[in-house]
Amino acid sequence: MRYLFLSILLICCPVCLRAQAWFCTDEGTELVYTRYYAEDGSVKWNHTMNIIETALDSADSSLAVTYSSFIRTLDGKGLENMDTPAVMTALISRDGDVTLDIAASLVSVLKGILWKNARITAEGGLTLLPSVLTPGDTLQSASGKVRALGMTMNVTVTERRVLGTDTLTTPAGTFPCVIVSEHKVEKGMMRNRITTARTWYARGVGMVRHDTYDRNLKLETTEVLEKIVRK
Repeated sequence: MRYLFLSILLICCPVCLRAQAWFCTDEGTELVYTRYYAEDGSVKWNHTMNIIETALDSADSSLAVTYSSFIRTLDGKGLENMDTPAVMTALISRDGDVTLDIAASLVSVLKGILWKNARITAEGGLTLLPSVLTPGDTLQSASGKVRALGMTMNVTVTERRVLGTDTLTTPAGTFPCVIVSEHKVEKGMMRNRITTARTWYARGVGMVRHDTYDRNLKLETTEVLEKIVRK
């Protein structure tokens, strides 16, 4: 009977056996962030992320997480005059590895900025955040390309390293985190930006804090998780 019960669990609840990822996979959860300027502590924008849907692939027990991201500036408008959230997808393996597509995410953002029928294409851009992260690890680099309106944007993420661990307290709570650093270059579409970021990730939550530095490694902004709303 004990083995029969175990077999039923294996068939009916594969999600229960999944390693917890550095990402939120709870449908209906809203993560609320605020980004502050480092120079004077004033607010740059408010950022809301909603977990819309999770879909289990029975073939490999991976999980596709559909989520939205919306940034609202202090005047109440969406960033770059976006009026709807950008909808994106994260893939979570059975082992808890997180795969994001930075090129596809940029396409989703551009769809909210450009007119509806604008042709936008993307290639490359897959970035991996493994479930097992150890201080000193070097993670895979990623590069992606997006084309729209006869223009091309190239995004390259390199020098991805696990810096260490930290217990971080924000208005949303206290979280054991891992800290990941990465170097990003964005070129094209009237944008030429080089930054370095340090991001604090918590299991089952995802990003808790995100620090952005300019090309001279001067801290520009800090984005902090302010609230978790479970609907």
